[in-house]
Amino acid sequence: MRSKTFEVIRFETMRQLKKPAFWAATLLIPLLIGGIYLISFLSAKSVEKDPVLKEDTKIAITDEAGIFNKETPFLVDVDKDAGREMVKTGKVDLYFYIPKDFAETKKADFYHISEGLDIFNNDANILKTLLSNEAASKVGELDTLALTGKYEVTDHKLNHDGEDSNALGKAIVPFAIGIVFFMFVALCGNRFLLNVVEEKENRISEMILTSISAHHLIVGKIIALLILSAIQILVLVIPIAILIFVNRDSQMISGILNMIEVEPITVILSALLFIASVMFYAGTCTFVGALTSTAKDASSFIGPAIILIVFPLYFMQMFMATDPNAIVQFMTYFPFTAPIALMLRSGFGTISTLEFCIGLAVVAVSAVIMTRLAIVTFQKNAINFGSPRLRSRRKR
Repeated sequence: MRSKTFEVIRFETMRQLKKPAFWAATLLIPLLIGGIYLISFLSAKSVEKDPVLKEDTKIAITDEAGIFNKETPFLVDVDKDAGREMVKTGKVDLYFYIPKDFAETKKADFYHISEGLDIFNNDANILKTLLSNEAASKVGELDTLALTGKYEVTDHKLNHDGEDSNALGKAIVPFAIGIVFFMFVALCGNRFLLNVVEEKENRISEMILTSISAHHLIVGKIIALLILSAIQILVLVIPIAILIFVNRDSQMISGILNMIEVEPITVILSALLFIASVMFYAGTCTFVGALTSTAKDASSFIGPAIILIVFPLYFMQMFMATDPNAIVQFMTYFPFTAPIALMLRSGFGTISTLEFCIGLAVVAVSAVIMTRLAIVTFQKNAINFGSPRLRSRRKR
């Protein structure tokens, strides 16, 4: 690559990085994710499922159903009204009333002093904890385990050879790469369309082409925009990765992390497909930008481009089949649908390595062709840029 291309890359990258609007758009989504996570975290802290009973909290329970042992210290032999009066006079802080027909009604009463908007009070769960502990003390350890359901069932999925298949664990990496590619299409596609056409519309390209070739300009712009897109995606992905790391001990996340199975060949091919797909999409958008005359015309193409890229998602059920039909085969090798189609079939394990390589080659060759078309089209249309002319009326 020549020095002129490097100069275009440096200029385009630094020009965008210096714009406050670029960083505002880049940081907006991570800040929203962080804000939503913070709100959910504070809400979870405010509404705990298992409240902790403080040592100085005075509690009383009327157990007409006879669930608790008679020697339980917080039991009182009073009716509901008397218990309510105990709360009113301050003799107890919390009073629970379990009626005689508790087994039929499945309802109990809870009385406590509450001032203000006490919507997050969860002291009523104290009775559930006490009842659960009382029931657990009356049955054996295995019975308690069976009743509470606090155990794990390991799911062993086998293939036809009787070996662990772990299909879901193998699919996580290809699907994750597919999600990152979809983020690239959704967040960065419009920039590739408008970057070239805006310079044409402002007639800057006519001056630029006097000092640099269209090849160096377009290649430099594409690479610079890819760098900027990578920065935006990393700014979005890194906070998500941090949240996953912070919550790695949770049951759901730890289960997913333990399930992941990394196959080197799959990872390498998926990474190559991602690079080729990004280059193809960038070249296509740049070609459309070079072909159109105004930013308004170019913007109308972003919708159909995204629909074509994500079109295989509408037929996801077909991609799960072991024997792909003609529609799946067509989308696997059609350049616009091939990226998502190959990622889906790789994730579901319904494509061979040879078929994947053929599809990868189609996408890579298409990326080179679209980039070349963008260069040629820009070189022809940059100077032959038409603008409407005002006609002056002749005076009679």
